[in-house]
Amino acid sequence: MARKKVIDELTVVKLLKQAKRELDDPIEVNRLLREVAKFYDPMTGKAMIDGASRAQVMALIERGERAEALAAIDQYIENYQKRVEPDSSQTPPPEQHPLPTA
Repeated sequence: MARKKVIDELTVVKLLKQAKRELDDPIEVNRLLREVAKFYDPMTGKAMIDGASRAQVMALIERGERAEALAAIDQYIENYQKRVEPDSSQTPPPEQHPLPTA
């Protein structure tokens, strides 16, 4: 039986949470966000975090706007979670599912 992915175990989420813990070290946060950028979003075919978004988070940190930087990183986690664990209300019921479920 396949094991269901737990969002907290995923590499992207681990890196983003580590970045949140390292806000006092902008160089480390930048390194971690660059690592996240190596992962591609299968829905868009683009990087999970683009260069402009990473630069925006770094600018927030450099200006001492920790709460805003944390909120931005939390938003990346939330967006990623939506891609990995889609809202069940948007999933068609089994009888309308295009693929066999048995």
